[in-house]
Amino acid sequence: MVGLLVVAATPIAAWPVLSEGRETAVGWCYPDHEKPQLWWLSPDAVDVKTDGGHPAVHLTVFSYLGVRETGDIGRSKTGAVLQFTLVLPSAAGRLAEAERLLGSRAEVRPLVPEQIDAEVVFAGVTSPRHATETETQTEAEGDTSEPGAWTERRFALRLTPEETAVVADAWEHGSVILSVNLVASATALAARPSRGQEPEPGLTPILTDAIPITIDPAADYSAVRVLELDATMPAAYTSLELGCAELASSGSLSDLSRVIAVVGAEAMNGDTIDQEVRFSSGSPPVQVARFDRAVRLEHGYRLRIARVYATGAVEEEPARRVEVWQGFIDICSVAAGGVTGLDPRLLY
Repeated sequence: MVGLLVVAATPIAAWPVLSEGRETAVGWCYPDHEKPQLWWLSPDAVDVKTDGGHPAVHLTVFSYLGVRETGDIGRSKTGAVLQFTLVLPSAAGRLAEAERLLGSRAEVRPLVPEQIDAEVVFAGVTSPRHATETETQTEAEGDTSEPGAWTERRFALRLTPEETAVVADAWEHGSVILSVNLVASATALAARPSRGQEPEPGLTPILTDAIPITIDPAADYSAVRVLELDATMPAAYTSLELGCAELASSGSLSDLSRVIAVVGAEAMNGDTIDQEVRFSSGSPPVQVARFDRAVRLEHGYRLRIARVYATGAVEEEPARRVEVWQGFIDICSVAAGGVTGLDPRLLY
């Protein structure tokens, strides 16, 4: 009997060699370490997303002066949340021009940044602050055939009370001026390995930039939202929409009976407040967890999910911390190991 051995081909990793880069009219091009005709085109920019001609940058400033229910009237606390979106422009036009400049046999691919480190510097605030990435969008737009291709990345930043005071004063007396300083990095080789040596790729900066932004109330007054939480506010201070479509389909063959979500947040006086939301076959797929007291937005919240089956079995997911308040969260996706529907914003 003759045995047939089939060996699956393992794709050769492709890495640009930064030491051999060539500057062209459309940006830096780097040769591949394995394929002689393959080149990688570095991005020429990462931009802040605009909406109606204005930067899509939103700042929510909140102040808390206490409520009767917690007996802390007069206690002052302020804070703010800055949210912005970075976009990676399509490289389609630049790729064609790069191939023309490098020669007819050249194949040029976009070098997509894998990691974006963003810092925000406010005018009047000396120290830069690191922004946290909250979502990456990989919408099929332009040339997104490369692994890890993305079009948008959303960031959020919580300001300290001192920073909030400076920014709020700037808003009241004119405009908020800030700069988003970013470093975009991709996996590459610093130099081509010698014969017999193994390549040692690493995450390397391929683009640095500083993007100045002015939030002007005369141009876009909705960019800054000021919320005052005090004893005159209605009882429902904060709410969070939760979605669960597992039980919405009447044709479902699952023996899943109920899905229970518990959202836990910290009140201003340090108490932990839990709000429970139950989904069943007859309930709407989107429900709202409402808190009857002001909660500390800068501390995020805890989310616990349990599934109850017709057999009586209960399946509990590990509790998760969500650091940035969101307007909507799909708890089905959270239970499956990911988080979707993240359009971080504050709801009151």
